[in-house]
Amino acid sequence: MSKVDSHPDIAGLTYVGKLGSGGYADVFLYDQATPQRKVAVKVLRETGLSAGVIARFTAEADAMARLEHPFIVPVYNTGTTLDHRPYIAMMYYPKPSLAERARSERFSVSETLQLGIQLGSAVETAHRSGLLHRDIKPANVLTSAYGRPGLADFGIAGDLAQADDADVGVSVPWSPPETLYATSPATVRSDVYSLAATLWHLLVGRSPFEIPGGDNAPFALMKRIRDVPPPSTGRADVPGSLDRLLRAAMGKDPALRPATAMEFVRALQAIEQELRLPRTPLELAEVEPPERPSQPSVGADRTQVRSPQVISPVTGQTMATVVPPDAAINEPTRRANRRVAPVAAFDPSVEGHTVLRPAQQGVPQPAPEPIPPTGTGRRLLAIGLGVLVLAVIGAIVWVVATTPVPVRPDPTPSITQQAPDINAPVPAPGAPVVTCKRQGATVTCEWTYSNALPNDQFDWRLAGTTQTTSTDKPVAVINNAPAGVCVEVKVIRFDGTNVPATWTKGCEA
Repeated sequence: MSKVDSHPDIAGLTYVGKLGSGGYADVFLYDQATPQRKVAVKVLRETGLSAGVIARFTAEADAMARLEHPFIVPVYNTGTTLDHRPYIAMMYYPKPSLAERARSERFSVSETLQLGIQLGSAVETAHRSGLLHRDIKPANVLTSAYGRPGLADFGIAGDLAQADDADVGVSVPWSPPETLYATSPATVRSDVYSLAATLWHLLVGRSPFEIPGGDNAPFALMKRIRDVPPPSTGRADVPGSLDRLLRAAMGKDPALRPATAMEFVRALQAIEQELRLPRTPLELAEVEPPERPSQPSVGADRTQVRSPQVISPVTGQTMATVVPPDAAINEPTRRANRRVAPVAAFDPSVEGHTVLRPAQQGVPQPAPEPIPPTGTGRRLLAIGLGVLVLAVIGAIVWVVATTPVPVRPDPTPSITQQAPDINAPVPAPGAPVVTCKRQGATVTCEWTYSNALPNDQFDWRLAGTTQTTSTDKPVAVINNAPAGVCVEVKVIRFDGTNVPATWTKGCEA
């Protein structure tokens, strides 16, 4: 196996320059002849690679090609260089990646929320296709000429059904503890962790567990990622809701993180609404709507015209009229025209002939209109109505005047309690009081404390040791415990706040 440093020759492509390097591949810029465009080409750096590495590289191309999304870098084609190295030709993103930008600037809260929603929709699309990314980080988010992000480098992506493949590389600063220590297979929640760590990086300018000026070697980072609660961004303009969401998404226990990328994105959109920011749309493929019931194909889009109606000059009622047959009038219109009574007689030689209905036997005829009263009758009727109205008004006045008005008692004073302020800070947990009891060779230690919350987490360890156990219940069980065993306890809020600097000790009584 040999290492190749120069750019490879590829049929149909003209070399322009080198764009960057990854763990086992280099990325070059080429001019493509047909169709003419610039393409980014990712090529394996070494020749004579194992079948497994080549298969993983091919799987990356397949993974990216099957994921069509506005924020996933599209794959144009794949092939083999003249020196027999596989390559992937992708869309060229000319602007700096998020990692390059984060070195020189701090992202605003609004842009970070927007990027989180856009990338989250890309990750959700991958998950719905049965694919995990497993290497989300700022360097793997490219920027197009229009400033739109593109999620790249699915080099260690894997099927959800095969997520327990241990032969993959990881980027330590943005990876969750379960993948760093192989305590459980990577899941959808592992990608959610890495996405949250990426957004935290954009806000602060470094990865979440990196200490400026401290020991940031991979082993030191791994230990902090496993043992230290996710830190706050420390920025005054970052709302508490966003700070809490990022720390919850970077929780040590995968079960306590947002269950899906969609759930994480919805929370980001809610924060946008809280800050009165423009809502960033969620870019997901629409589900095909169900087919509509079939409609008549002939004349279905015609405007239905009702036939003209003829009014009788004698009775003022609508009469029937005959409409000549016309193929352009559809069946509903014909049915509407047939609602009138059948025509009694019709002379086609007379244009505009009006048809009168003959009197029908057995059909009640309208009653004759009453004869209006004479002038004297009208006056007497008006006087009578006036007397009646005055009598009714007098009766109403008498009833109102004689009805006693009930005396309304004074309202009973009530004591109201002020609604709690949901934005008020939660008090820090009090110091635990640890009680240990022995039963045979087993010692059970339990602890209580003030200001407890239902989602509090706990770390405990045997006194004098450094190995820590995390739990969500205030109890520790020590099997084969030596006499006089002692434990040390810390209470940790779910969102990572108010972490005590010291341990609280309790010993077997």
